[in-house]
Amino acid sequence: MNTIQRTELKALLEGGGVLLMDVMPEEYFRTEHLPGARNCCVYEVNFLDQVARAAPDKAALVVVYGLSSHSLASITASEKLEKAGYGRVRDYRGGLEDWAQAGFPVERSGEPPRKLQPREGRHEIDIEKSQVVWTGRNINGSHTGTVRLKGGWLDLTAEHTASGELTLDMDSIANTDLADTSLNRMLVAHLKSDDFFDTATYPTATFHLRHVTLNPHARPGNVNADISGSLTLKGRMEELGFPALIEVLDGGAVSAEAHFDIDRTRWNVTYGSGKFYEGLGKHLVHDAISLGLRVVTR
Repeated sequence: MNTIQRTELKALLEGGGVLLMDVMPEEYFRTEHLPGARNCCVYEVNFLDQVARAAPDKAALVVVYGLSSHSLASITASEKLEKAGYGRVRDYRGGLEDWAQAGFPVERSGEPPRKLQPREGRHEIDIEKSQVVWTGRNINGSHTGTVRLKGGWLDLTAEHTASGELTLDMDSIANTDLADTSLNRMLVAHLKSDDFFDTATYPTATFHLRHVTLNPHARPGNVNADISGSLTLKGRMEELGFPALIEVLDGGAVSAEAHFDIDRTRWNVTYGSGKFYEGLGKHLVHDAISLGLRVVTR
């Protein structure tokens, strides 16, 4: 892969004969780009179609760039172009950041993308968009299913602290992996019985959120918060903490996603547990339950 430095690129642009390609999304291109650049977003599935319209001649000299050297955007674009048959591709790895640091001119045609901020105050949970997915395991394999949220809320402050409450409808517990309806009904009935969650006596479970610790250095799309609180399940309250990915949606709503395990025996769900019973054989049930939690506010 051939790269190019800013001084060489500047000279090429002044002399002409080069197609300069900004490979970032259109909203970033509109904000700021190198003079004379064309926009073809490498994140789009039709990236090569965009390139074909901008550079129909595969023998042309094409220079691609992104926001900075910290991103793989320009490398990815170069690789795609070379595989598509473009023979004279140069990667300006420093990108817009390196160009601007040198004091070279840029073109601007819009406002920078706005960083979304959560709306302060109380956020009601959207139970239609929120869900809990569970996976339980035994000596023979695993089962997966869902539990619906019954309601809940989050209180957010200007300091990005939060408190809240989530209520789970334990009687809604369902299995999603057994196609045999009789086996499916049998498993669900067992989970609702007093062997497991005793939903007739304890129809709901509640998570009380007490604290959120944000990681300001987390990269987008990665876990960026630690959640702590308490879970009341089957009449027993125990402390519970887990990592989460919190994102702000358009309009100031909030989305939180988490994947973690709990030890069911902490909440007196002991059926088939090797910690409490001997000689279980094929009736052994693993203590860990894996949870996938997605909570979206209105």
